[in-house]
Amino acid sequence: MSQVKGNTGASKILVLQSLLAMGIAYAFYIYDGEHAAQAALYGGCMVIFNIWITNRRMQSAAKIAKISPGNEVGVFYLAAVQRFIFTLGFFMLGMGLLELVPVPMLIAFAIGHLGYGYILSQIA
Repeated sequence: MSQVKGNTGASKILVLQSLLAMGIAYAFYIYDGEHAAQAALYGGCMVIFNIWITNRRMQSAAKIAKISPGNEVGVFYLAAVQRFIFTLGFFMLGMGLLELVPVPMLIAFAIGHLGYGYILSQIA
């Protein structure tokens, strides 16, 4: 049975991203109300999902690199395609079916990605 490590770099990033998403949602709640906060939280969760997919693919690539060096590049391409498709699908779902406010969702998504880049630069 494998043990889950609670103090990995990915778990720290996910916790910080969760706090960032909640902070942005709270700011939109104060500024523009509940609907804007829901949209911002949705955008923040999209970033968290993207980070989770990236982490899973990085783990897969590390395993593949041990077995068959050079083939891990395909895993990274697959991760990029998956992230693009999921992101596009989540935006369509959020703006179309759920009728969330677009601007807070986009702002939270953009700030979440900027925060992700900043967090990575601090960890490395």
